[in-house]
Amino acid sequence: MLSAAYQQSSRPRVDALKIDEGNVLMWRMNPRRMDAESYRDSLIRAAGLLKDNDPGGPSDDNDNTTNYRRSVYGRISRGRAGTYLGLYDFPEAMASSPGREETTTALQQLFVMNSPFIHNLSSALADAVKAEPTTDVKVRSLFRKVLARNPTAAEAQRAVSFIVQHPTDGLELYAQALLSTNEEIFLP
Repeated sequence: MLSAAYQQSSRPRVDALKIDEGNVLMWRMNPRRMDAESYRDSLIRAAGLLKDNDPGGPSDDNDNTTNYRRSVYGRISRGRAGTYLGLYDFPEAMASSPGREETTTALQQLFVMNSPFIHNLSSALADAVKAEPTTDVKVRSLFRKVLARNPTAAEAQRAVSFIVQHPTDGLELYAQALLSTNEEIFLP
């Protein structure tokens, strides 16, 4: 852990991309996607709805749009694969599986865009920052809650412009856009 290679940032660098665009020389860690359960928990945490103070107890269906418990407490049915877990490569429950195949499909993004579960999370996230005094502060708060960083100047400008153009639901729509970014599902 003290080696220079281990301490390298995973963010792309312009000079290194010119030399080794495919990262063959391993000058940074390649981004990897979170598994379905971690991604679901990350989305709920970002919205501020994760119920982590009630360990144990009865399981609930992860497809339930109001289930905000950690995914580890989700019910897995051998007879019916859940919609959410099925979209994100959950293995067949009736068979042994040494690992998960990782796919990227249009259905995954359509789920994030149209799911009542994601809309609930976006609404809760927007409600959490509505009390902030200015749109700039609201945007900064959204970025911190979802992506754990401040927005760049260009990102902040685009976000504020979008929210101002959509006065009734712009904050919720922008919260949903942040929840659906690759930066949320991929580990750097």
